Amino acid sequence: MAKINILQWLYKHSPVNFYSVTSDGKTIIKSLNNTFIGYCFEKIFSDDELNTLKNVIKNYKRFSTFSILLSYVLLVYFVVFPNYNLFSANLYIKIGIVVFAVILPFLILELASKIFKNYLFKKFGKFEKVRFPSENFIENQSYSDFKLEIVKVFVLLIVIACVFFFTDSPYETALNLINKSKYNEAVKITTLWAKIVPIDPHWYSLRGYSKFYTGDYEGAINDFDKAYMLRKDDYKCMDFDNKIYIKYFQKKYKSAIEDFDSAINNAQGDEKNSFLWDKAQFLYNIGQFKEALKLYNQLIELSTEDRIYLMESRLYFERAQIYNSLGKSTEAQKDLETANNLDLDIEYQKSIPKPEFLLEEIY
Repeated sequence: MAKINILQWLYKHSPVNFYSVTSDGKTIIKSLNNTFIGYCFEKIFSDDELNTLKNVIKNYKRFSTFSILLSYVLLVYFVVFPNYNLFSANLYIKIGIVVFAVILPFLILELASKIFKNYLFKKFGKFEKVRFPSENFIENQSYSDFKLEIVKVFVLLIVIACVFFFTDSPYETALNLINKSKYNEAVKITTLWAKIVPIDPHWYSLRGYSKFYTGDYEGAINDFDKAYMLRKDDYKCMDFDNKIYIKYFQKKYKSAIEDFDSAINNAQGDEKNSFLWDKAQFLYNIGQFKEALKLYNQLIELSTEDRIYLMESRLYFERAQIYNSLGKSTEAQKDLETANNLDLDIEYQKSIPKPEFLLEEIY
């Protein structure tokens, strides 16, 4: 039964194994982008020629690797990230980007291979395209270099694994800074990661929270806006509420109401009712009781059909507080009785909540 030496098999298919000498006095140089293709020359290369060629191949490989990496960076940061919402909503564009990303390295390798072939022709003369004989010939020095590179890769993987398992994640680091009230440091680390992964809403949420405590209110509002636009999860409304809180804190009530109106107009389906309720509570908290009452009347009518975003008994309980603020005790008492008849739980028998500033701690 034939035994397979895995290390030798990997070597024969690696870039380090770049040449082979045949029994009839020919030298075959391996292609840059295809381990099964070689270029056969009618002579045996000298040691100096092989060393020169080894360095040339190393430089071509570095050029190819760097070009592929740079191409992906450009693709991600200048095409995908700026148009993320468009790509995520259009399946055909998404498939097209994936296909292009798969083809891209092959195009770069093919270009590098053509340049390399021209170099070989100019340097060493004519050659014949053949199959590279990976099943025989192992050059000792190259094989030793290959094993050294394998050791380096394993050491690097171990170091990365240790860093991953024994250090805090960037999210945890940012949260720890925030919990220690080191807001300026938190802004720095969240800014760094917002540049690295600009489509991750969490960095903008954490940075917005930190900026508020540094006094950069406009910067915080802009960050919560970005997070709100990028989010697809249940914390989307938290970013909106934090933006409203900052404007409430600054007494920019008109601007906050405009934000509510914009959110209501852009909301999908019954989600609009949730924003209407939030706006009604906000109007109560800034003393615009008559405007708040109009919204509560509308919400109570809608609550008979919307059982997801609206709680009918709680709406009656809150409207009773509006009536009390307007000096209409009779109407307030009637709403309280209605709320009790609808079995309002004791946990919901609380005052209309004021705007809150919340920190997302889900990591």
